[in-house]
Amino acid sequence: MTVSCPQCGAPVEARTETRFHHCPFCTSSFVAEEGKGIVEYYLAHNRDDRLAWSTLASTLEGGGDDSPVERLGCEHLVAPFWLSRSGGGTRLVPALRHPWVGMASLVLPGGDLLYVPKGSDFTPPDIPVAEALGDGAGREPGSLALVHLPLYLLTFRVGGSDCRAVVSAVDRRAYLLDPLPRNAVTLPLRHVALVAGYALLLVIVGMAVKNHLHRAIAFAVIFGMAYFSFTAFLRREA
Repeated sequence: MTVSCPQCGAPVEARTETRFHHCPFCTSSFVAEEGKGIVEYYLAHNRDDRLAWSTLASTLEGGGDDSPVERLGCEHLVAPFWLSRSGGGTRLVPALRHPWVGMASLVLPGGDLLYVPKGSDFTPPDIPVAEALGDGAGREPGSLALVHLPLYLLTFRVGGSDCRAVVSAVDRRAYLLDPLPRNAVTLPLRHVALVAGYALLLVIVGMAVKNHLHRAIAFAVIFGMAYFSFTAFLRREA
């Protein structure tokens, strides 16, 4: 089978539709699917689990959640994605049937796209282009590519709930897959009793005082007393 190199257009003889065909003219590597050559890229990254956890912590702090995080697990995965550039837009769609990768709406990170060297052992795609992008994908020359993105799959516990996140290693973005538990605000019983006492006093005064002017004056006095009482109470507990 003869396949056109997606980079230079030269005809390359490919005996089987497998990965890592090598163009002898421009030295690029590509995959062949349905008789078409698809250029294959990767982004260079050295595994660093500390970077992944630091990215997650920054994302949580940026969202206003300062709860302590218990680290449960960190998996490093270089996942394949179909990259489509056509019609003035860019689409990045998972090429691997992985539940976590499919849940995160990743974007193509900035950085140099490098040709996959011959003989590399990147995870092969198991989702065909037609299934991921539709039958019309790749009609324009050079509009389709396979990109391998380094990711971290994190499991952690926060607020008593187990959560998951996908961290894009190159651009240091964290994608939360599970909603974080909301921090419940609890008031001490003595605070509730104080508020309830002043509320009851306002109700009694409102029912007992019929004159509007006298009622307004009474309300002002009660609110003033409540303000100074709460301020003194909070200062004593600080």
